[in-house]
Amino acid sequence: MNTPSPDYSRYSLNEFVLDDSFRQWVLQPNEQSMTFWHGFMLQHPEKQAIVDEAASLLLHLNVRFNDLTNASQERIWQALNQAFDEHEAKQVSVRPLTGWQRFLGQRASFGWQLAASITGFLLLVGGLTYYKLLPKEQRIHTAFGENKTVTLPDGSTVLLNGNTTLTYTDGWTDGKSREVWLDGEGFFTVTKKSHRGGRVKFVTHTSGLDIIVLGTQFNVNTRRGSTAVTLVEGKVQLSKPDEPAGKVIEMKPGQFAATKPSIEAVEIREEKPQLHTSWVEHQFVFENTALSDIAQQLHDTYGLEIVFEDSDLANRRFTGNLSDQSIETLLATLSLTFDLTAHRNGDRISLRHNP
Repeated sequence: MNTPSPDYSRYSLNEFVLDDSFRQWVLQPNEQSMTFWHGFMLQHPEKQAIVDEAASLLLHLNVRFNDLTNASQERIWQALNQAFDEHEAKQVSVRPLTGWQRFLGQRASFGWQLAASITGFLLLVGGLTYYKLLPKEQRIHTAFGENKTVTLPDGSTVLLNGNTTLTYTDGWTDGKSREVWLDGEGFFTVTKKSHRGGRVKFVTHTSGLDIIVLGTQFNVNTRRGSTAVTLVEGKVQLSKPDEPAGKVIEMKPGQFAATKPSIEAVEIREEKPQLHTSWVEHQFVFENTALSDIAQQLHDTYGLEIVFEDSDLANRRFTGNLSDQSIETLLATLSLTFDLTAHRNGDRISLRHNP
């Protein structure tokens, strides 16, 4: 029997940090956890601030604590255990810490006081700044039909298409790889960066591919576990997260690469970039595109449900350019081209042949 999911809408900072599912999403994300938590944030935008705080705290504790020597860790835990006992003596209610014990292998009282205590001890042994000055995780989400330009810490920009989430930290260290995580679609313009004579990599992580670049322009579309990359300028390297390090595929400008969850190989072919980047210019560009694929694009980006009352209609193909990315204009064009009637009821659009 399946265990019901907790009511995360009522969770506090402590409870998010101690939750196994939440920690897996932050520290070892996979397609299932990304889908669940992305859906949760869409339903509960009021939890954005506390989720960001909990995720940032987990990331920094995980990275910084593991860098300490065993002796330093032992001194920290001795002090934390003493603080825990003093806290117990004051009869302050503390939530059971079984999940936290699995996470760090020790007991600790958690909350804002403990977060400050841990940061203070890390300062003594690791030379860290105070927690609130540490880099914070940034998570940017666009609504259906919304475009938003995000400027990253190095000056690179990402134009996000509708229904897209971009995640990154706001403090990038010189010489370290610049990393972002994308769920949806984005057009990247990456600033070239060097450190001590070497170029600094820029890595875009998706559920199916890691895209490694030095300075370039490219489009990434990652939906339902599939990833498609269109290279406009420069050079990128592709690697699958589950394959051995060093096994990469290089792309050249004008190439299109795609991978799907059930297919091991990465498909690369020559293709017109504007077929996949026209949204950047607020245009629709289709070339021999199945109406079912157009319907899927409208669903992913605008949240529209396209219903074909004649199943054969979904396989019909359309070629055309629309200078304005207008849904109504596109529907009118499809109706005239294929002699259809389009009936719209909210976000549901039915297409059928005229009698």
